[in-house]
Amino acid sequence: MSPLLKRIPRTVRSNQWLVYGSITLVMLACMLYVSLNTLIVDIGQSRSRFERESQIESATFLPQKPFAALSTFERDHGLTIERRREVDAALDNGLTLRVFEQTMRVDIPAITAGRDVQADDEMLLGQTVATVLKVPLGTRMTLLGRSFTVVGFAAVPDYMYPIRTTDDAGIILDPKAFGIAVITPAAMDSCAPEALATWHVRTINGVTATARQALDETVGLTYWQDITTNPRYTLATVKLEGAASVSTSMPLVILLLASLLLAAAQGRMVRMQRAQLGTLKALGYSTRELVLHELALPAVIALSGSVLGVLSSILTMRPILNFMVSYFSVPLYVATVPWRAAIVGIVAPVFFTVPAVALVAARLLGQTPVKLMQTTTLSTRPGLLERSLHLTRGSFQNRFAVRAAIRGLTRLTLLMLGAMLAGYLLLFGGAMRDSMDMLVRGAFQDTRYNYTYVLTAPRLKNPWGGEALTSVPFTTTDGQLTFQVTGLSATSTLLVPRDSTGQAIPIDRVIITRALAQKLDLQPGDTWTMQQSVTGQEVTLTVDAVAEMYTTAAVIMPQTRLNSILGTPPSSFNALLSTTSLQIPAQDVLMTMSTAQSRAAFDSAVEPLWVTLGSVAVIAVFIALLALSIVTTLTVEEERVTISLLKVLGYRAEELNRMVLGSGIVAVATGFVLSIPLLLTSLGRLLATTTSGISFSLPIRLSPLSILFCAVIMLATYLLSLRAARRKVLGVQMAISLKAARE
Repeated sequence: MSPLLKRIPRTVRSNQWLVYGSITLVMLACMLYVSLNTLIVDIGQSRSRFERESQIESATFLPQKPFAALSTFERDHGLTIERRREVDAALDNGLTLRVFEQTMRVDIPAITAGRDVQADDEMLLGQTVATVLKVPLGTRMTLLGRSFTVVGFAAVPDYMYPIRTTDDAGIILDPKAFGIAVITPAAMDSCAPEALATWHVRTINGVTATARQALDETVGLTYWQDITTNPRYTLATVKLEGAASVSTSMPLVILLLASLLLAAAQGRMVRMQRAQLGTLKALGYSTRELVLHELALPAVIALSGSVLGVLSSILTMRPILNFMVSYFSVPLYVATVPWRAAIVGIVAPVFFTVPAVALVAARLLGQTPVKLMQTTTLSTRPGLLERSLHLTRGSFQNRFAVRAAIRGLTRLTLLMLGAMLAGYLLLFGGAMRDSMDMLVRGAFQDTRYNYTYVLTAPRLKNPWGGEALTSVPFTTTDGQLTFQVTGLSATSTLLVPRDSTGQAIPIDRVIITRALAQKLDLQPGDTWTMQQSVTGQEVTLTVDAVAEMYTTAAVIMPQTRLNSILGTPPSSFNALLSTTSLQIPAQDVLMTMSTAQSRAAFDSAVEPLWVTLGSVAVIAVFIALLALSIVTTLTVEEERVTISLLKVLGYRAEELNRMVLGSGIVAVATGFVLSIPLLLTSLGRLLATTTSGISFSLPIRLSPLSILFCAVIMLATYLLSLRAARRKVLGVQMAISLKAARE
C-alpha cells in the first residue's frame, strides 16, 4: 500500500482548495454544534444545582394578618416560610439596585465570586450588574445613605432573570440600569425600616394549591404568585429552553449538511480519478485495496475537521458561558464539554462521508480497467429530461449552459442546499430584528401613562391622583398559563387598546390581547373558562374583541364588572396609572413601574441584539462562501476537458464562465427563496413552543426590506465564490483536451 499512500499528498496538493475548504467547513459546523450544546448542558446543570442548593421558593405571597404561630403552621403543613424585605436604591450613574435582606431558609443567595457578608457594612452585588459594569470586589458603594463594601457577587433564585418590573413593557433585561444587592437584616433595619416585606413559601413536593388554601384560611391572602408564573424565573427558563431547541436542531442541521456536502464533494473527486484508478487496477491492485485507499483522504478530512472543531469549541466555550452568565443570574457550577456532543461532532462527518465515498468507489471500481481508462468523464448520454426539452433552438452558449445544468443536477442540488442554509441563517437575523421592532413598537403604542403603581391592598378612595384600575392574576383551568385581568374605567384615557386596524376599542366589553388569543387559540365570539390565582374561583367569559398587544397575555374589561366578579365594591382598585410621579407611602406600594425605564431597557437590549445578529450574518456568509466555493470548484474540476476543448474552439473567458458556471445562480436563488418559508415555519413553531408558558408572544415578521438586504448579501457571497472558480477556469490548459483524446 506504500505506493498508494504516496498518492494522498499529491491529491491534496492538486486540490488544496477542496481539501482545506472541506476541513474548514466541517470544523466550523462541528465547533458550532459542540459549543452550543456545551452551553446549554452546562447552564442547565448549573441552574438545576442552583435551584436545589438555594432552596428556591414555590410561591410569593402577602398575608392580610400576621401569623399567630409560624413554626407550628410550617410543621403542620410541611412548609418552609420566610419573610424577606426589599427596597430600591437609586445610584448616581442611573443604576437602580433592588436591595434584599439576606435569607437563610428560602431563596438563599448563591455566592458566585468572593465571599458571603459577615458584617453590617458589607454587601453582595448581583452578578449581572457586576459583569456588565465590571465592578471589582472591594468596591465601596453608597446605598440608602450608607456606605457598603462589595465582598462578593451573588445570584438570587427568584431573580434569575433580574428585571425591574414584570409588566408588559418590563420583560427586557437591562443590567446597566437595574440589578440586585443583598445586605444583612440588621443593615436593612437601620437603612430602610419601612421596606416592603414579602413572604416566600417552599413546599416539599412543589404543589402549591394546598399551601395556598391553608394560608388563605389562616392569615388571608392579598397577593399570590407561583414561581412558575414569576417572569423573573420563567423568562430565564423559557429562554434557556428555547436556546436548547435552537442549539440542538440548528447546529445539527448545519453539521449534517456540511457532512453531506463533504461526502458529495469527495465522491465526485473519486469519479474524477477514473483513469488513474483504472490504471492502478490494471497493475494488479484489488478492488478492496483501492476502495480503502480512496477512503483514506475523506476520513482524514472528516476526522481533522471534526477534531479541530471539538478543540476549537473548548477555546470558545468559556467566552460563551461568560456571556450567558452575564445575561442570566445563574452561578456557573459546570464548565465542561459533554462527551456526547463531542462524540456526535466527531462521528457525524465520518459516518456520512466514509460510507458515501465507499459506495461511490465500489460501484466505480466494479467496472473493468479498460472501461475506466477509456471513459475519463461521466457519461454524456442525454437523459430523459434533456431529450424531452428538444434543445435545438437558441444560441450554442445557451443550449450548452442548459445541458450542463441538467447533467449536473446533483451539483446544483448541493448548491441549492448550501444557499438554503446560508439564507436561513441570514433571514433568521432579519426576522428576529423585524419581530423585535414590532414587539417594541406594540409595547408602547397603547400606553399614554408614565408610571404604574401596584398597591399592597385594595383601596376605596384615591387621595394620590392618577387613574385607578383593578388588576388581578388569573390562570387557565389547567394552571399552565397565568395572565392579568385588568378592569378599567370606561372613560380611561391612559390605556387605550386598539384593534388590528389601529382603531380604539371601547372599554365596555371583554377584550383580550393578541398574545392571549394566540396562546389559547381564541377568536371574537369564543367562550372560555379561567380561574382566579388566589382563590381558585372559576369565571367564564366571552371574547368581544382582540387588542393588538403582544407583550402581555391579558384580559381587559370594565372595572365595575371585574369588581363584581371579585365580590368587591364597584369603586375598589389596587393599582394606579399616572403621567407624573405620585407621592404614595412606600409601605402601601407593592411595585412601581416606569414606562421611561422600560423604553430604556428596550433600547439597551437592542444594542447587543445587533451584535448577535451581525455575528450570525458573518458566520452565515462564511459558511455559504465555503459551501458555494467547494461546489463551484468541483464544477470546474469535472468540466476541465470540456473547458479545454472550448478554449481550443476560441471561446473567450467571459463566455466560458457563463457557459460553465452561469447555471449556478438559478440554484442559489432557488435555495434562498425556499429558505423563506422554511424559516417562517420553523421559527413560528419554535417561538410558539418556547413562549407557551409565559405571558407574552413574539410576532413573527419578515419585512421585504430584510429579504432584499439578505438577498443582496447572498448574491454578493455567490459572486465572491465565483471569482475563485473563474481563476480556475482561466488556469485550465488547452492541452488537456488533446491528452484526453489521446487517452
